[in-house]
Amino acid sequence: MIGSFLRSIAIIAASYSILKLIQYSLNKICKITKFDVRYENTLCSVLSSISYYIIFLTSTVLILREFQIVDITKFGTLVTGASIVGILAGVASQSILKDIFNGFFVLFEKQMQVGDFVIINETFRGTIEEIGVRSTSLRDWDLKRITIPNGSISSIRNFSKERMRVVVHVRVPYEEDPMKVLESLEEVCNIMNEQYKNYLFKLPSGKPKGPFNVYGVTDIEDSPVGAKYTITGIVYSYKYFNALRDTKLQILIVFRNNKVRIAYPTHINILHNDNEYRGDF
Repeated sequence: MIGSFLRSIAIIAASYSILKLIQYSLNKICKITKFDVRYENTLCSVLSSISYYIIFLTSTVLILREFQIVDITKFGTLVTGASIVGILAGVASQSILKDIFNGFFVLFEKQMQVGDFVIINETFRGTIEEIGVRSTSLRDWDLKRITIPNGSISSIRNFSKERMRVVVHVRVPYEEDPMKVLESLEEVCNIMNEQYKNYLFKLPSGKPKGPFNVYGVTDIEDSPVGAKYTITGIVYSYKYFNALRDTKLQILIVFRNNKVRIAYPTHINILHNDNEYRGDF
């Protein structure tokens, strides 16, 4: 009994060492390949996950054999062990298979990769750190690690697919001169095109596909405070959030310099005097 216990410890230690060796080898192999970096990281993450499950199942069978619960050399005990595994698998198979199949669809369709910034199920947002056979892990803005079963992923909004369109809206009081507002927004676009000239998404010819420009007046009905103006620009995805913040900042700066007001809700209070005026007749 003591011998079986010691051999089981040795199996666990060996399995752990083999797993670490595989992970180390995968990282080294991925570094010398010429694939895209995100694809390499994703591939390493998936292969590491598969290796973990294979080694875990193998070591479990070996440990069970040490305690004579399963003997792979004897058909009877093998059938018994398979029956036990079958019962356990029958209980959990539905969710496990859903996780695995959904995970493979996500991988093969390249819906997301390690390093992508995503919003999953319109609830969880962050940077993908690991994609496994059964689950996906991401790191949010607060640096909390979130793990989501692949089977529960119903929607993915990926902010890291080569290019993204920056769309910024601003509301201006109806009293402002529309032409002055448009000229100020054109000034903002010129600043952004110069500041982000190296990050504008470009066609194979080298010409920007969608530089910053004034889209125009996009709403004058749904708000009582002012008209809505919109500017857009297409940048490489890794610069999207920087461009979004800088565009909003430039709008504030240019509007302030040009004395253009930004609309905001106001309240008018009317005070009534209950004392009636009484004159002499």
